[in-house]
Amino acid sequence: MKIRIKRSMGLRKTYAFNVQPSTTIQELKTRLHKRADDLDMATIGLSFNGKMLDEDDKALTHYNVEEDSVLVLSNLLGDASDTDSLEVKFVDVSESEGLKRVEWSTTGKKWRQVQHGMCLEGKCIKSKCEAHDQMVIIPIGYGTFDVLRDSDTNSKCPMCKEYVEPIICSFNNCWWKYKGKRKEKDDDRNPPQECNGDWKQADDACHYFDEQTSEMVIWRQLIFEVIKDKPQQ
Repeated sequence: MKIRIKRSMGLRKTYAFNVQPSTTIQELKTRLHKRADDLDMATIGLSFNGKMLDEDDKALTHYNVEEDSVLVLSNLLGDASDTDSLEVKFVDVSESEGLKRVEWSTTGKKWRQVQHGMCLEGKCIKSKCEAHDQMVIIPIGYGTFDVLRDSDTNSKCPMCKEYVEPIICSFNNCWWKYKGKRKEKDDDRNPPQECNGDWKQADDACHYFDEQTSEMVIWRQLIFEVIKDKPQQ
């Protein structure tokens, strides 16, 4: 069966595993460490439906973990630095060369429907979903959106309503800007670079960041402000 482990600290990402109901918690942790060797296995824990999986010799079935279950990986120390060290891999919105404009299509899939304002995009990995393994659109609308802190509750597949890890965004019928802190590639010695964008207008068309043109980068902060009418100068 396939399960997912969602990382709640550091680099926010989701890992998928094929396991057996008899797989033990310790076996799963060992496999996880091979995928994420930056983790200190002595200080992390797994939980499911709010319950800690704290007996390493117990099997997944003991905790009622089944097909498509989502486990949460967290820091057992629970110190304040977890919040400060959040990271997310998301498109580089500071590079305007990757921002494209395309007219509306009348033949889009049900999971590719937009609303005015901001939309997120990501791939749904829930195996039983109609949109499985497809890039889905998650309408966000107008307002302020913090990618690192708001995605857990707002980034959901429009078909199965399960969490989707957002990787790109698009805009239409709005004005938008962003502020953030971007981590330079392969540079762990220097602090993240602050970068803020000016107001941009998105008319009645889809303005999106093209994955083929835009680089994916690590953000320590990324907040969008999206409004309907032209901002006052």
